[in-house]
Amino acid sequence: MDRIRKWRYLLWVLVTVWPLLLAAAPSRTPVVEVRGRLIDIRKADRWSEAYPQYKKHRFGNSLPERLVGMKYAVSLKEFAGPSAVRSSKPCDLLLALHGTVPDTTLWHPTGETFNINRNQYRLYKGRYTTPGEWMELPVTRRGKSSSMLFCRKLRVAETVPVPGTVITKVPVLRKTHITNPNILILPDGSYLAACSGISSQRAIGLYRSTDRGESWSEWSKVDYPVNFYTLFRHRDALYLMGTHSPRGMIVICRSEDDGRTWELPDEESGRGILLEGRYHSAPVPVVEHKGRLWRAMETNFPDERRQAFVLSAKVSDDLMKASSWKISRFLKSSAEWIADGGEGGFRQWIEGNIVVAPDGNLVNVLRVDEHKWGRSAAVVHVDDERKLRFDPEKDIIEMPGGGKKFTIRYDSLSHRYWALSSIVLDEFRGMRHGGIYASGIHCGLIRNTLALISSEDLYHWQVERIVLASDNPFFDGFQYVDWQFDGEDLVSVIRLAMEEPRGLPNRQHDANFLVFKRVERFREPGTPDTIRTLHKPVAGQPDSE
Repeated sequence: MDRIRKWRYLLWVLVTVWPLLLAAAPSRTPVVEVRGRLIDIRKADRWSEAYPQYKKHRFGNSLPERLVGMKYAVSLKEFAGPSAVRSSKPCDLLLALHGTVPDTTLWHPTGETFNINRNQYRLYKGRYTTPGEWMELPVTRRGKSSSMLFCRKLRVAETVPVPGTVITKVPVLRKTHITNPNILILPDGSYLAACSGISSQRAIGLYRSTDRGESWSEWSKVDYPVNFYTLFRHRDALYLMGTHSPRGMIVICRSEDDGRTWELPDEESGRGILLEGRYHSAPVPVVEHKGRLWRAMETNFPDERRQAFVLSAKVSDDLMKASSWKISRFLKSSAEWIADGGEGGFRQWIEGNIVVAPDGNLVNVLRVDEHKWGRSAAVVHVDDERKLRFDPEKDIIEMPGGGKKFTIRYDSLSHRYWALSSIVLDEFRGMRHGGIYASGIHCGLIRNTLALISSEDLYHWQVERIVLASDNPFFDGFQYVDWQFDGEDLVSVIRLAMEEPRGLPNRQHDANFLVFKRVERFREPGTPDTIRTLHKPVAGQPDSE
């Protein structure tokens, strides 16, 4: 009997305890770090994209079986690839080179090859033997295709620090991206931030800081598919107002405990559903004026140019009821309002800001989407709850960063209107590489310079200072900034795309971080808070390392 019990005990240990011990034990596979210029970490699969931002350059059937599913480090096609490697343990490395032969006493040919768009890579095996120290790697020369280092576990070392405090980031790089950044200062002085993109289920994440943005913690989650939303406070309640995704109808949510719990739209009763149809917006201001709340939005019907309109409700009404809101007329735009110049002219107006103008009347300042200059905005006059006016001869203005989303607020101390916008510097216009930007990057996607701008009259704007800057418009994006006044400072949240240890985002548009950034003493002249310097890839100048 004792022998049977002993065997049963050993079997229990084998089945139950041993797997737990194995899981808790340190991994035998070392994490290999690489460094270099614009290094991405990707997964090798047949017919997957081989280089970042090169959709037509893919692995094929020639990819060796042992490389399928393996991680690899690579750069833009024109660049050299990873330049050095290190690990905590000795390990074997696999390096693929095109058009370059390494020192074969250190890197032994495996005899395996694979092709990417007629470019043949040869696979070499090397041994890393100096734990903790950097080992230089053979790199592609003379503008050939980037080298590729294959390993089971990879990360990029020595990436540029994120400029600001990271509130959250996407759980899996390039699977989702951060959208709809919002920030509020609550009555107790704490900050509340919101964004989407933390999951593929369109949930909204809310985060709170009680130390003026130095640190953040998860506050709550809104498990309802709201997009293009504004987070605002009115009469001791919080509201989220945007559109139902993917249906597009205008909806609103309400919280009475600073965002911990929410009253969600109810399709049976209609409560919280304000307007059926398909609509568009962004995190834009909700303004109280003459006893009403005002918010700008646009139509979003298929195969139709977006039209601008305004919603408003009495401050005393129940904002969760559709009957409380009045809808203005829909205002069309015309491509002919801006000279074409081969770039498409006035493509659309979107993401409007309701602002009280110097004369005390309301205007809606909209972003103008045109691909030549990226510095136009439109001022629509709001005469009342129904009537809008616009004169294209007078009301299309020049505004730095007017081609990208901005938030405008008025400061009574400086008697000026302020905004944070992604301006376009001439040096980045038309920058290109051989992938998705082979024809040059248009100004609508140049988002690598964030500027603080101001105006006395909403018609004439000037750049006050550069807040964030990078010389890489392909992957770096400082965009869709929402902000609030906080004494002498501005506090902001940024939809931010840039390199990180996991690799590169798909592009500058697809932000991998939600970042908090304080602009100190914003009314005073200032120098850039952060300048990021990267070697910029320019067509005709291949990597020469």
